[in-house]
Amino acid sequence: MLPTSFKGSNFVFTKPQGWTDEQCMDLPVFKGNAKDEDGFEMPVIISCWKLSKEDLEEIQKTGCVYLSITGTGMPPVSLFTESPFVGTDAE
Repeated sequence: MLPTSFKGSNFVFTKPQGWTDEQCMDLPVFKGNAKDEDGFEMPVIISCWKLSKEDLEEIQKTGCVYLSITGTGMPPVSLFTESPFVGTDAE
């Protein structure tokens, strides 16, 4: 999977200084606020990942996607297959 720019992205997290492209890549994201179904507003960072043919084949076989976070804590995260921007100017 590769991070990809998308309509609505407004910021790029750059890889740490001294890291290679094999270790980490720049990550285009949307940084802003979103409201949940109850109207609760929260800060969000949304990225988009492009799956290769091989990625899609593996998901077809296993039905799994793994999430790795570098660090010692686990922030709240979500994975989607549909754009979270549906119904907005950024879709």
